[in-house]
Amino acid sequence: MCINYFFANATGYIMVPQDTYEGEFAGLLRVDNLTYVGMYHGLIFRSFFIGYFTPMVTYRPVSLPTVLTPGNYSGFEAIAQSKVPIYLRYLVFNEYSNGTLMNTLSLITISATSPPLTIWFSNGYDCIEYLINVTFNEPMKVVPIPIIVNTQSPISYFISNVTIIGVYPTTELMLLEPGDIVVAETPIIKANYTMYVCGNLINNNSNFLDVVEYLGPTGVSISGLDITKAFGIKKTSNLIAIVNKVFYTLMNNKYELTTYSVGPENLLSTGKGSIIDFTALAMTVLRYYGIPTRIALGFYGTNEGNDVYVFSSETNILWVESFVGGWVMFIPAPIHSKPLIGISPAGIGSSVMIGLLLVLPWIIGYLIYILISHVKAR
Repeated sequence: MCINYFFANATGYIMVPQDTYEGEFAGLLRVDNLTYVGMYHGLIFRSFFIGYFTPMVTYRPVSLPTVLTPGNYSGFEAIAQSKVPIYLRYLVFNEYSNGTLMNTLSLITISATSPPLTIWFSNGYDCIEYLINVTFNEPMKVVPIPIIVNTQSPISYFISNVTIIGVYPTTELMLLEPGDIVVAETPIIKANYTMYVCGNLINNNSNFLDVVEYLGPTGVSISGLDITKAFGIKKTSNLIAIVNKVFYTLMNNKYELTTYSVGPENLLSTGKGSIIDFTALAMTVLRYYGIPTRIALGFYGTNEGNDVYVFSSETNILWVESFVGGWVMFIPAPIHSKPLIGISPAGIGSSVMIGLLLVLPWIIGYLIYILISHVKAR
């Protein structure tokens, strides 16, 4: 929401659903290239705030811009040894503009260490640990993270945490927030991971900086009336129920997945759209309901047998991640294929699916931006 109190060029983020509240709220305030973490004191009415802000922590990012074009990962190839089908999570985005997904956020180094390095997505129970080994065809600077993505509603699987237990060559790893992105000090060609997949989620509001950044405008113009009409979501404190409703609505047979974009704002009226349209619309709708949401880019693997999965640039895919006490990951688009083997906290079941339409190179013709920045310890 925009804050016009004391500052002319300021943008504020408060982690509460859109409604009317009065009191104190933790949040962020950006003024030019400075970001303040602190407390808001006053009245919130939907997207408007009246009151004052007390800063507690300040940081100034140092930008290291990197542009990711199709050529940047057209040669991406990796082989994974895994007991379950996995996705390799690569980059995240927070805005959409004219067919382009962008990350306009200043990423902060919150951890810099040699392996092991743990990335927390949520806290869960009924969890199973999996050991995953990945070899990259080309040296990787941004280290992909293996995860499971929900492809059928309701959401059944939660990634608790992923630990990078070793890399080759040995190097220091940096965990960047917001976005849960890992960058290697020197490129690596091998990584070993443990991944915890859980059947139930324990609400946890940690990782505050990471969460509140994903409540801002998305760049998609769609009215609240159209959102309410299309999704029929009533006011509720059950955030996972809202996510599942949006998930189910977009992935059922009412909407068609195409190889061309109609624009996220037109998907509901035309009944069709590209994977970018589906994910950008889902991000916009869920933020409208006050749920921090982002889009992730990654790759899914093809099963070569003997627990071997092969990844390439042609298996790129987008999904949505929403924070409901922990990050939940899902593809809010219709899937037109039979499920491959999946996982269950009780054993092997059917969860992970691959949509044949999603293998099409939707990225061609678009530029995707990722801004990687560092700040000094604060």
